[in-house]
Amino acid sequence: MTRQVFFGGGFLLALGLVAVPSLTPARGQPAAAAAKGALQQDKVVAGGDKDFMEVRHVVLKGTNEEIGRSLATLARERFEAQPIPSEDRLRTRAQRKYIEKNYPILHDRMRGVAGAFGKKLDDDGFNFSMLIYPRSFGLGCSVVYYPPKVTASGAGVVSRNYDFTTGLLSGKAPPKGELAATARPYLVEMHPDRGYPSLAMYSYDLLSGVLDGINSEGLTVALLADDETLEKYGMEPAGLDAVGFGEVQMLRLLLDTCATTEEAKEALLMTKHPYSFVPVHYLVADRHGKGFVWEYSQAHNREYIIENPGKPLVTTNFSLHRHLDGNGPPSAAKAKEVCSRYCDLCERITRQTDKPTVDFIKECHTCADMVRPAAPGRAPTRTLWHALYFPDERKVQVSFYLRDEADPADKAKTRIVRSDYLEFALKQSK
Repeated sequence: MTRQVFFGGGFLLALGLVAVPSLTPARGQPAAAAAKGALQQDKVVAGGDKDFMEVRHVVLKGTNEEIGRSLATLARERFEAQPIPSEDRLRTRAQRKYIEKNYPILHDRMRGVAGAFGKKLDDDGFNFSMLIYPRSFGLGCSVVYYPPKVTASGAGVVSRNYDFTTGLLSGKAPPKGELAATARPYLVEMHPDRGYPSLAMYSYDLLSGVLDGINSEGLTVALLADDETLEKYGMEPAGLDAVGFGEVQMLRLLLDTCATTEEAKEALLMTKHPYSFVPVHYLVADRHGKGFVWEYSQAHNREYIIENPGKPLVTTNFSLHRHLDGNGPPSAAKAKEVCSRYCDLCERITRQTDKPTVDFIKECHTCADMVRPAAPGRAPTRTLWHALYFPDERKVQVSFYLRDEADPADKAKTRIVRSDYLEFALKQSK
């Protein structure tokens, strides 16, 4: 399944109520100067004004309330973000109480967000659980978990492509002066007073917007859209005030609170988890050689945990549980009519006779790169980053899409320019 899905309808309606004046970065006082307290670093690590993306690495250390306040200040100063008006005061209140009971770490961060905007956390007129900084959202990805037994180094690796349009939510090129949907991702490094330290790629929600990441215990997570569920069964988005934890908030919770895949399974099973905007599934792995894919049925009433013990575990943008090969993940042959990228990854891995090296894993994943060209009125789709997570070493290597340019060897062709792989690491727990 290679078609890029753009989410409208309920999502656009929900974000139409969010008080975000524009996607243009605010000028004037630098956010790093204003967001004091927990913010230790705010540094551009890839791209810039002349590239599609400008990627920043922010480091936060302090209480969770201080972390929330610093992120809200950054979002306000850099993106003119404002508190999200409540769509339903009863649901906003119920959501806040649910978070207080089931995820007190986020509740503390919300208190910091409210304080940054000069408001009180118990003001039901506003939802402080998110910091939406562009008005757009979308996911199209591929992830492979290589357990330690199969790699040349004897250490597990999670290889992850994040794919999306280089335009607006609609796929159109952004007007002059307006940012594209994923033009300002953040690598957020947190060292909170409560919860595990972590490194995570963020976009769309600067408070909890985890798309993939790793914590100090080696737990690694990644989110992918489930296009098959959306296309076959439609979607009834729960919106911003839904009680529970949305698509990206759930991964933030796992990184904050879970050390192993068994703990992550329990957290997922015990947590109310509505789809705020789009159906998704997750790949979760740990430093003990275990990994799984988590999915829901189309009715969101049954959970599926798919594993492939001791073997690579591949997932893209379709529901694995609908195409199982016996009790295991779909074979390449079984999924051939559903997603060519899944088949390409499986076949390349199967053909590899030696144990995969890091270089092989990087090269292998290029077969799933998104290189859809621009069409009339639409921006091209690209793999916006490829990340390699190493649970044993608590580190990530990540390469970012920067721009398209004319190929020096053939001016009629386009060359995709990416950054080198940049490495970031957390201190390992003892």
